Amino acid sequence: MHDAADTSGNRPISVALVNDYEIIVHGLAAMLEPFEQRLEVVDLEVGGETTARADVALFDTFAGRRHALARSENMVDADRVDHVVLYTWDASADFLAEAVRIGVSGVLLKSQPADEVVRSVERIVAGERLGLEHIARSRQVAEDGQLSAREQEVLALLALGMTNREIGTELFVSAETVKTYVRRIFTKLGVSNRVQAASKAAEHAVGPPRARLDR
Repeated sequence: MHDAADTSGNRPISVALVNDYEIIVHGLAAMLEPFEQRLEVVDLEVGGETTARADVALFDTFAGRRHALARSENMVDADRVDHVVLYTWDASADFLAEAVRIGVSGVLLKSQPADEVVRSVERIVAGERLGLEHIARSRQVAEDGQLSAREQEVLALLALGMTNREIGTELFVSAETVKTYVRRIFTKLGVSNRVQAASKAAEHAVGPPRARLDR
């Protein structure tokens, strides 16, 4: 294990950003850039577990709650970082229970302003465990005709060939809920079936990433 983070302000907290989709990882990096004196991004990991020596692995759960949990468990077991923090739109009771079981240090909601995310990471490094006790869901707002964050997730998983039941299991929601999202996606994309919808995924930068196809 690397040296423990210096929380006195003498150096920034080192952070590795993790997700399968480049657009998500780079978007998160851009959000944190104004706070580089407090958080230093040392790795942008797309498709794997970070091998960087970092105080925190900030794992965006886009397009995979269970997938993120499994990979987070690998990072915790490998002891490559001091803390694994999940960054998500929602956190169900089952999701939180699994996060606690594998030793995740915190769960942060994407509805938090960037400065609050940074402050939360600082608190976690200082020893607090945040977001692991209360079921939470962020309100997602999409412009007219645009896909919401949840709809983008469902489209990404649909493009991987998953059924509604499989998508629901992955995202900790019911198959019926997924069915509703799929109908909305069809309407917004102007398509009538899953194959047509999947063909549109790349236009939204959520086409199947090589790492997920390999798995």
